[in-house]
Amino acid sequence: MAGLWLYLRRRKDGIDGDAVAVPYGSNGKAIFIVFAMVSLVEAGLFWLIDLGPFADLLLLVLGVYSVLLIFGVYAGTVVRPHVISSREVRIRYSSFYDVRIPRENIVSLRHLKESHDPAKAKAFRDETWLSHDNYYETNLVVELREPVTVTRPLGKTESVRVVKFTADDPKAAVEVYERLGVDRV
Repeated sequence: MAGLWLYLRRRKDGIDGDAVAVPYGSNGKAIFIVFAMVSLVEAGLFWLIDLGPFADLLLLVLGVYSVLLIFGVYAGTVVRPHVISSREVRIRYSSFYDVRIPRENIVSLRHLKESHDPAKAKAFRDETWLSHDNYYETNLVVELREPVTVTRPLGKTESVRVVKFTADDPKAAVEVYERLGVDRV
């Protein structure tokens, strides 16, 4: 809900100083709208079935809440973009995770488009983390000097040396990373 609040106020989270936002959620907008519409239709259908006033009201409240939750997750992808600054690279997905990687620990950030078979791909494999926020496709790869600890949405942690994730404009992200790195020297 915090993401929805920031979205309505047209604010972004974590963009300060020389930090540059790197959006990643534009391809997912349609699916969030479909989920929200299905939730609304479902709530309406439950309203048509007469289960009594208490059950009808409860199902209506749950339907509205589920639509708000869906829009909140989408809003979180907009207001919490990946961030590249002279200090760090932050890889995020809505409010589910926020991984901070200090620039001193980054060997390279490069554009490399890959598709990962969901049946075969695991989020963590061979010290590589695949951020599956875009239909099992990634287009940026960060290689690290030292492993970083990534916390999964449910709390389990993993140590990774390679992070693969997606951005709407990966070439621009690499250019920003290189430009901000040159400015530091």
